[in-house]
Amino acid sequence: MDLPNRLTKAKDLLIAGERESEVPDVIGYQDVQHQWERGYRETLVRAIENDACGPESTSIIDFPKTDLTVRPLARFSTRDRLIYDALVFTIADQIDCQLHPGVSSYRWNRFKNEPIGWWPSWSSYRAKSLRAIRSDTSLKVAYLDIAAFYEHIDVAMLGDDLEALGGDGQAAGRIINFLTRFQTINHAWGLPQGPDASGILANLYLTPIDSYLAQNGARFLRYSDDIKVFHSDWSELRDLFLGVNSQLRSRRLAISSSKTVILDPQDARERETDIRHDSLAGAIRSGRPRAREELAAYFEMIVKEARFNGNQVRFVLGQLRKIRDDRVVSWCLENLTRLPHAITHVFKYLNAAKRRAPEIETALVRFLHSSNSAKYPLIEQRILRYLIAMGIKDERAKEAAWHILGDRNRVEYAREYAARYIGEHASISEAQMLRHRFEGESSAAVRRAVLVALYEARYLSSRYRNEIRSSVPGMEWLCNFLATRPHISPPQIGPYVYF
Repeated sequence: MDLPNRLTKAKDLLIAGERESEVPDVIGYQDVQHQWERGYRETLVRAIENDACGPESTSIIDFPKTDLTVRPLARFSTRDRLIYDALVFTIADQIDCQLHPGVSSYRWNRFKNEPIGWWPSWSSYRAKSLRAIRSDTSLKVAYLDIAAFYEHIDVAMLGDDLEALGGDGQAAGRIINFLTRFQTINHAWGLPQGPDASGILANLYLTPIDSYLAQNGARFLRYSDDIKVFHSDWSELRDLFLGVNSQLRSRRLAISSSKTVILDPQDARERETDIRHDSLAGAIRSGRPRAREELAAYFEMIVKEARFNGNQVRFVLGQLRKIRDDRVVSWCLENLTRLPHAITHVFKYLNAAKRRAPEIETALVRFLHSSNSAKYPLIEQRILRYLIAMGIKDERAKEAAWHILGDRNRVEYAREYAARYIGEHASISEAQMLRHRFEGESSAAVRRAVLVALYEARYLSSRYRNEIRSSVPGMEWLCNFLATRPHISPPQIGPYVYF
């Protein structure tokens, strides 16, 4: 597949993943989609051919992993993200050919020669694990996890791996230059977390581990850095574990001691199959009597034990949304700061609970005016996104949005949504203030959002738009899009199921 088609695949995957994105674009890349065949793609092709591959700018976001820990998420500009993904897609087939059959191909379909979402591969990996455990009741399972895997990948060593692949050496060189620059301009190292392409490169980096296990006759499965080894003898698993640890050290990696364990067959089956979740989900699917009460009892148990496990919360909210039950709306609103690791599911649930919208609006606006707001920018952003998606006009929300937009110490992604919320409900005088904000803004991402806000406030004249297009670098594509007088769609938080 040629470079333009690789770029198109990267664009399609980026846009398709918006609804589940950790940090969604303020207008869902509608400008990129509209301008793609009108010169945007060709500009990216020329940039790659001229070795102007960037990244030009990156921000590192501490994205919640649990209620106590975070992972460093790389947020590239749209240009940089598409270039990075397309470069890796150029050599993805070569990488995939190196993978052992026990490895689930992360983010790449080797048969269709195109990128895919994570869910099919993850589901296949889980299904294979269950089949392996159920096929032989004597099997013990070693669960191996690598500490801070993406962060500790050695880019120079990865470059050696890519060079050894052969094939498109030019693409490999551009990838390493991109990653080297990524490390140079940020307080970051290893592979950027977030882009789909990083998962493809990460698979290549662990192929020596696969080879070691295969050469020693081990039965194993791997999904990214999640490795499972099956054997009936504990000592054999321990020996394999020590060998893997040695291999990992040679790759500048280390096993996570807290997540690595050898389990007996029964314990492994219980770990692989959440019996309670499966039972509750099955009861709800089949409409079994008392299924609703059983789900409510499970939720009460979680609340009573003060457990904020992400998987449990996501499961309960997903099931309650399916049965159109709004009983935990108040609980979600009271515990927002304890649920950042489940924030996508929280707002899908709140979005669906439309008959509770007044209560939700009041609580969310109160949060924006609280001292907690600045401490939790991801929640702040999701609140503003919710208010936009639901078409809620609230003067106190707008007051908070002005405060967020004007605070340069706030993270970009919260300020972007603050700008758009203001733009949707701005008076003429506020639109004039937005224009002043646009002209004094230093962040390119926030500036883009303010320009959208000016358009939605109906304060972007043709003359001023043309002036911006000719004088402000990076704004030409958005200006071209806005010149068509489009209706900019609100954010899509989740399925259109209301109760």
